Amino acid sequence: MAQKAHPTILRPTNNLYQGSTYWDEARSYFIISTIHKLIESCCLKTTHFLNKIQVNRQLGLILIEIDLIHLHFRSKRRLISRRYKENKKTIKKESWTIVACRLNHAAQLIQRFTKTKKVILKINRLKTYTRSVPKSARKQLVYFNKSFNQARYDYARYGMQLIYLIIKKKASPASLVRFLKQNMCSRQKRKRHYQFLNYIKQTFKALEPYKELQGLKIQIKGRFTHKAKGRSRIWKYQMGSMPLSQIDKKIEAEYAQTQTAYGSVGLKVWICY
Repeated sequence: MAQKAHPTILRPTNNLYQGSTYWDEARSYFIISTIHKLIESCCLKTTHFLNKIQVNRQLGLILIEIDLIHLHFRSKRRLISRRYKENKKTIKKESWTIVACRLNHAAQLIQRFTKTKKVILKINRLKTYTRSVPKSARKQLVYFNKSFNQARYDYARYGMQLIYLIIKKKASPASLVRFLKQNMCSRQKRKRHYQFLNYIKQTFKALEPYKELQGLKIQIKGRFTHKAKGRSRIWKYQMGSMPLSQIDKKIEAEYAQTQTAYGSVGLKVWICY
């Protein structure tokens, strides 16, 4: 039985190896993949998602262009009193300050690792709020955004913003995979995965009238249920058409693997523009 190929193999876009006097092809792929993992680790446990990264280099200079998506838990019009600001001295985990400090240290590590004279980080940050989502879609998902459900569905508010950006072709499948991976790990209690997957399906259905994509497909396969013997299960969702057999179609794919309390889970996302 033949193995299915990755969709981006037959649709080459940007080649990582650009040629250099002191980097061969194998070393180039290793260095660029290490830089990608280091930049991605700077966004852990925050509401900043790494959308795209591009590495350009010359003899003594490395230019790294990073596209970040900044999602917000609360509305932009929320009023905070002066006493609340004075008592709240600790920095929030989702703040931009922590991500900026991590990126500053990452630039120093990249300079030592690659042994170059200078490393420049160019960061493009896209801010989103809940009010950017259409009002009709917010009404359909109002149950998840209620204040009494905030602790139970802590992913609902910023997950809606991210899915709307994906529908509008402003986010890559890598950001959606990271959102799924982050929440599949955190839903450790019984039947919590069913609530999260039901939320994903309802959000895509509510935002389907505003889509600018030809198709989107999500597949989650593994042990994330509470059944006996930890049996694996396949969860799929598809919106629009996904012509994987047509080479002329522009399709981006992202694969990842995560762990739950019941075992390993594989995540796959395809987006057809």
